[in-house]
Amino acid sequence: MGRNVGVGTRDMASAGRILLDREREKGHISFSTAASVDMAWRQFADIARAKGVRRLEHVTEDLLMRYGAELAQQVARHECTAGYAQRLISAVNSVMRLANPKWRRVNAVHDCGVPKRTAVRKEPPSGMDAQLVDAAIQSLRLSDQAAAAAVVKLCWALGLRIQEAALLNAKKAMSQAQSDGCIEVRYGTKGGRKRVLRILHAHQLEALEAAAAIQAQGISIIPSDLDWKMFRTSVLDRARITLKAHGIVRFHDLRAAYACRRYQELTGYPAPVLTGRIVEREADRVARAEIALELGHNRISVVAAYVGGLA
Repeated sequence: MGRNVGVGTRDMASAGRILLDREREKGHISFSTAASVDMAWRQFADIARAKGVRRLEHVTEDLLMRYGAELAQQVARHECTAGYAQRLISAVNSVMRLANPKWRRVNAVHDCGVPKRTAVRKEPPSGMDAQLVDAAIQSLRLSDQAAAAAVVKLCWALGLRIQEAALLNAKKAMSQAQSDGCIEVRYGTKGGRKRVLRILHAHQLEALEAAAAIQAQGISIIPSDLDWKMFRTSVLDRARITLKAHGIVRFHDLRAAYACRRYQELTGYPAPVLTGRIVEREADRVARAEIALELGHNRISVVAAYVGGLA
């Protein structure tokens, strides 16, 4: 095997891109993910080269930790955000895992001292307008994208992640909703943590019913000849074009719209991202705790990325 794990180039930065392109061709990552990770990887490769490291085989966890410590200092000097520093470190981990399956992942927070990121939504999610969402769903159905339409409706009505929506056994969930008034979200969850979600509105049952009809005899709305990654890169990536045409920037905004609606239902006030302020602190705190549970997060602070403001 030649240098740079035998990928066919003497340049470490280019070797990282080749490894990423191979993953993209297998359908394991999207084109946009490959491009963004490559950009961050090249920044690290330039710094590594300046330190005399020019081959993937010579990149060590210690080198990445020292790089991360430098990024932590930049965060402390307000030269970059914690989120940006964490993404840079994560990109290097991603490339090195492709180059060396035994690579020990370096943790930006614990190993490098980068602060935890606290994202706060500044703009209302683009999925707030129910009429726009309905129009997007109708367009998807008319263009023979019924499965994608079902995912959109589930994300908006139940606050599911796209993977959770795609992998949901809607027929089973529909039965649970009708008998118990709640559903279990088991697959595609963050960290594999399952959760129980209460059904509170008729439109949530409608979303489950529509997905169950698409599912037919399968175990989810994903056709039997596709796996999740194939479904995401073909069906859902195509649907993003329709969503954007109707003013919905990304699937994740549908989940954020759910959180904002729940905030108003729980507090009686619009979400802070809509008004720029928290009206009642105690009601805000209680609502964030409930929304965190419903979205499958174990930290209340994460809810700020959906509804804005910080309690």
